[in-house]
Amino acid sequence: MNAIKAAYKKIANAVRPVLLSILALVLAGAITKIFHLIFTPFLDPFPQDALMSADWAGKVAVMDAYMKANPFAVYSALIAHGMGAFAGVYFVTRSNKSYDRKNNIVRPQWIGPLIVAGFWMYADIQNDLKDAPIGPAWTALDVVVTAVLSFLAYLLAGGARKARTTDEYYKG
Repeated sequence: MNAIKAAYKKIANAVRPVLLSILALVLAGAITKIFHLIFTPFLDPFPQDALMSADWAGKVAVMDAYMKANPFAVYSALIAHGMGAFAGVYFVTRSNKSYDRKNNIVRPQWIGPLIVAGFWMYADIQNDLKDAPIGPAWTALDVVVTAVLSFLAYLLAGGARKARTTDEYYKG
């Protein structure tokens, strides 16, 4: 019975960062949507129907025309995507306990934030190069902004200060 209980605890401790990461991705998506909605009144309507019905070359033309008519659009997307990643990484870093006193387990704090930031950067690349192509330079900038804000969120949430060994740990 103790072996089953120990195995259950081991599995639960391994799955915890992944489940928190999934929840953090949902939060990041909601925050990104909120920021996109905040910026919507300052921009022309997004050409979603035109993008959905066009091939890749048509999508490039549609986005080029939209970006020329709305120079702030790409900056608002950078802010929205970066803040979504910031919120997700901050949440997952703050939510994961670094040290479980009851079970004497030290959890690495970088797994969940890495999952969230990595997925968000992948989504940026997918969105910026395929779904609504804005070009490789803007895509690279979007990924860099997401990475920097994710790392800043990790630091602000205390991920760098949390436990590495059972002797010295931070409960934050």
